[in-house]
This record gives sequence, C-alpha cells and structure tokens, in this order.
Amino acid sequence: MAIVKFHGGCHQIGKSCVEVNTKKSKILLDCGMDPSDNSLPDIKDSEYDAVLVSHAHLDHCGAIPYFNFKKVYCNPPTADLMYNVWKDTVNLSKIYKEEDIKKTMDVIKTVKYREEKQVTSDIKMKMHDAGHILGSSSIYLDVDGKKLLYTGDINEIETRTLCSADTDIDEIDTIIIESTYGSPLDIKPARKVLEKQLIDEISETIENGGKVIIPVFAVGRSQEIIVVINNYMKSGALKEVPIYVNGSLTHTIGMYMGYSEWLNPKIKNTIENRINPFGNLIKNSDEVFNKEPCIIISTSGMVQGGPILQYLSLLKNPKNKLILTGYQAEGTIGRSLEEGVKEITPFKRAIPVNGTVIKVEFSAHADYNSLIRYLKKIPEPKKAIVMHGERYQALSLAMTIWKTFKIPAIAPTNGSILPLF
Repeated sequence: MAIVKFHGGCHQIGKSCVEVNTKKSKILLDCGMDPSDNSLPDIKDSEYDAVLVSHAHLDHCGAIPYFNFKKVYCNPPTADLMYNVWKDTVNLSKIYKEEDIKKTMDVIKTVKYREEKQVTSDIKMKMHDAGHILGSSSIYLDVDGKKLLYTGDINEIETRTLCSADTDIDEIDTIIIESTYGSPLDIKPARKVLEKQLIDEISETIENGGKVIIPVFAVGRSQEIIVVINNYMKSGALKEVPIYVNGSLTHTIGMYMGYSEWLNPKIKNTIENRINPFGNLIKNSDEVFNKEPCIIISTSGMVQGGPILQYLSLLKNPKNKLILTGYQAEGTIGRSLEEGVKEITPFKRAIPVNGTVIKVEFSAHADYNSLIRYLKKIPEPKKAIVMHGERYQALSLAMTIWKTFKIPAIAPTNGSILPLF
C-alpha cells in the first residue's frame, strides 16, 4: 500500500514537501523552505530515490541544495529559474553554499510538459502546465497503476504572460490540491479590474511627485506586473517614468524571453517579432533615492529580505507609496505593513511608515471560484487532500470539496501519514 507523508506545507504557505512511499520506492514532491523563517523540512535525503519539483519558488524548491538527493526532476525553465533562486538564497541566508548548488545542478533531469518519465520501478510521471509561473507544473503520477495528481500552485485563468492551467488530464484516484485562496471569502476581482486599480494607484503617486515601490517575487508576478505597466505606458494611459529593477529580476526577465515557447501565444508572438514586452528597465542604483517620480520593482515579495529592504527608508516620505501585490506570510515585514504598522525595523534603526501602503492582490494563484472551476474541469477524483493554505483556507476548501462534489477530503497537518489511495 502506498502512503503519503507531509513534511511541510500543511496549514501553512511555505516549506511544501510531500513524501510518496511505496513498498519499492520513495520520492518527494517538492522540497521547499519557509520564506518567513528559512526553516527546512526535517528529512533524511539518503532515503529518497528522487525529488519532483513543481516550480521554482522558494517555498517549493528552496531547500533542495541543502540535501544530497540522487535525482531531481523538473522541466527546463524550472531548472534555470531554480539556479537563480538558489543563488539568491546563498547570498541572503547562507543556508547552503555555491558548491551545494553545483552539486544539485549536476543531478537535475529535465522533462517537457506531458512527457512520460519512469521515475522509479513503480512510479511514472507526467508534468502538466499549472499556469502559475514560467515552467510551473502539476505533477501527475502513476503509482503502480493508481493515479495521483499533485496540483502544485495553479492558476486557472490566462494572464498577460502565461496560459491557464492544463486540465486535460487522465483519470485521477487522489488529488493533492493547493488552497492558498481556498475560503469562500477569497474571491478576487477580474484581472482587468486589478490592472486598472494598480495603474490608478501608480498614476496618483506619480502625479503627486512620489515614488512607487513594488515588492515582488523574482519569478512570476514581477514579469506580469512589468508587462502591465509597460503596456499602459505605451498606450499613454500611464505617464512614462523610469522603472528600476534589481539584478535578479533582470536575469529572470531574460529567461522569460529565452523560453518564449512556454508562454501564452500572444506574448510569444510579440517576442518572436522582436518586440520587448517588458519595455526599457533600468538596473537599480542609488539614483532612485534622488530621482522623482519613479517606479521601483524589487525582491522579495514578502519584504522579508533581499534588495527591497534598502528601499523601505523611502516610506519616511508621505509622497511615496508601497504596493503589495501578493500573499504576505505571518511573521514577515510584508504582513506587518499590510496590517498597518506605523514603524518597521528591517535593519538596526526603526523606520517610520509615513508613506502609503496598499495591497492590489495580483496573485498567481487560483482564487476560490477558480479552484472550484478547476475541480469541475478535471476528471473527478475519488479522494482529495488539501494543503498549501493557512488553516482556515485549507479546512474551508476541504469542506467545500466534500459538500459540493461529495468527494472525501482532508486537510492534514504537518507530520501526517495517510494512505494514498
């Protein structure tokens, strides 16, 4: 009998790490770290035949170089993006070293979407486009004849840069589904409404002579936001001002351009016609502190580390505005700012928050309605396991799945061991 054990990612967003254990083999689905405290899964790497990676966000892949895994499976853009994520982690947290990254890159095996791969003697894998970030995958497993779908992080709608999640999937016995926005209260406005809200907030600050600071994850939301801003500037609906980004974002934008065939058809055609959909970006420098107005787009998305911290001093000026664009985990500076704190201490000295802090939820995750639509589009599973959401969201989605679809559903806690089928 196959079992599944949860080493992280239950009743939380962070440290996703799911063990699939059969009589013949043992693998991991993702091996992430917790972005709020840099904690890692408590596992013994020598026990596992392979790690299958859904996508290149820290909470799904960030812990991998710390361990000595035999094989790591992902698709080509995820492999390249993970390298960037790991390099940033070396610079920021010192959890592992450059040589650990090299060692891990040497054991990566890449597969394309829908390409079947024999991972162990009794486990076969296929990856489907999850629509979350470049290269993001839902992982479909054949475990000795039984079928498991691990959704990873999914986005059910098409965005400026990506196709919607692939729902053309074979029969499913068990689904392990994310629940970042799994509560009926988690219904987000249409993407065009969000775009207008973002541009209106930026425009207001620029007209008042202020600076706009946008914390982002290096992969995914940042590219989406930059394309939106560039389109509005080109159309004349937003005044053209300098846009500053940091080095990590420059690299990831280059990867989006290089992997255009993995993007949605419209932006793919734009790139192939030699038009840069991201516009003219300036690498961040000290001049941003003097030049007004301007837009600063910088990592990290939860304002918990990275270059964004050096720009928080700009919040002393009431003209300036910080726009949060995604989920902010408990314990992060981003969550404190979202909750209206009047003072922050990213370094030794406290910084008064005199500027405006607002949130425009530009999430790359499916909201509640999208999760329900996704479940209606895929073959109906016999059993559901809900993770990757705070406690209320995970329990809410499990209850919805049971009530709406009459499918047995559970939202386990970390450390839980369950029969897989």
